[in-house]
Amino acid sequence: SVALAGEKQVAPGETVFAQLRLAHPIQLLPGDRFILRQFSPATTIGGGVVLENTPFRKRRNPAEYIRFLKQIQGSPAEALRARVAAAGRAGLTLTDLIRRTGWTRGQVTATMASIAEITRVGEYLIVKPALDGIEQQLSTTLDVFHAQNPLVAGMNKEELRGHFPDVSYDVFSRVLEGAVAGGKVELSADLVRLKGRGVVMRDEESESKKILEAAFRTAGLKVPAMKEVVAGLKIDKGRAQKIVTLLLRDKVLVRVSEDLLFHREALEELRKLLTEEKAKSSNLNIARFKDLTGVTRKYAIPLLEYLDRQRVTRRVGDERVIL
Repeated sequence: SVALAGEKQVAPGETVFAQLRLAHPIQLLPGDRFILRQFSPATTIGGGVVLENTPFRKRRNPAEYIRFLKQIQGSPAEALRARVAAAGRAGLTLTDLIRRTGWTRGQVTATMASIAEITRVGEYLIVKPALDGIEQQLSTTLDVFHAQNPLVAGMNKEELRGHFPDVSYDVFSRVLEGAVAGGKVELSADLVRLKGRGVVMRDEESESKKILEAAFRTAGLKVPAMKEVVAGLKIDKGRAQKIVTLLLRDKVLVRVSEDLLFHREALEELRKLLTEEKAKSSNLNIARFKDLTGVTRKYAIPLLEYLDRQRVTRRVGDERVIL
């Protein structure tokens, strides 16, 4: 079928923009000519020239579509800019443009070089207004996140990436890198935050953080159950858990097992103790470890397994060797 763009009918001799809707795919390039014929009775209906072989996936208003079709009939630079701009935030790869124009890779790259508004990101081409829009959304998304999560140091990078499903990974990474280089955004490991933003604590939250840290510091290796410490705080369980996460992130607390957290100072003292004991004997069994540390089996087994993972000790049968 034939769908006219912006017109209801076309008179003999007139020229209009139209979209051919074919029953089967056919390989066409801009500039290819075609004739429409009716088989019975045999009649020539009309003819035309292919302008675009990949129409927009989303329906656009006729005026916008006609403006685009006129633009891609201009100079090579005008045509290339129009195609990349129409792709918006998704951009177009060099392969996309070769397929949609029939140009060689060299022609595409040479033409692109004359258009200041187009940026190349890996294999993608994207116009500057689209990049600016992505950066603005990046800032807005982080601003909303900080407002809703005052006790979280930043937004996970992959979680942030999920807010841009229409943007390629390469383009997203370029925008994020540009925001970091420009001093607008800070990146710490996998956490992203706006510059100068991060954890904001109320008085009772700051007090609770001090209580949590002090409870584990003074406990040494005989740490209390987390639920017992949390029960004595003036804040709810949810906020308390976020503060624990902060202490873990800053390595003030260290998770030795699923249920046991220790203050880093206690673990540092434990390392020093084992270094001193190695001079006497490098062999270490559970009984000797319990005598050295004064802890019960409840703490001894998880601590020894932690020391194995940290390569402070190595398990050999039922004993350990202090490395």
